Amino acid sequence: MGAQLMRKMGWREGEGLGKNREGTVEPILVDFKTDRKGLVAVGEKTQKRSGHFSVMKDLSGKHPVSALMEICNKRRWSPPVFVLVDDSGPDHRKHFIFKVSLNSLF
Repeated sequence: MGAQLMRKMGWREGEGLGKNREGTVEPILVDFKTDRKGLVAVGEKTQKRSGHFSVMKDLSGKHPVSALMEICNKRRWSPPVFVLVDDSGPDHRKHFIFKVSLNSLF
C-alpha cells in the first residue's frame, strides 16, 4: 500500500527518496513484537527473579498502597484492611494516617 501511494507521488522502484532522489533505496525492516514481555534494551540481560528481594525491586517507585495490593495479589492473600487513624491539614492538602491489617495482623 505504501509503495502504491509513493508511485502516485512520482516515485519509481529502485530510485532513492528525497528531492534529488539520492536517499534510501532499501525499505525499512520492521520487527513486530508479539509476546507480552517488556522491551529489553540492546545488551541488557534479563534477570532471573528469586526470593523476596526481587519483589522489592519490582515495586520500587510505586505508591505504597499499590505495592501492598500487588504483593497481596501475587501471594494470593486476602486484601489488606485500611482503618483511618488521623487526618489533618486543610482540605486541599490533607495528610492521612492509616492502620493496615494484613492477614488479621496489625
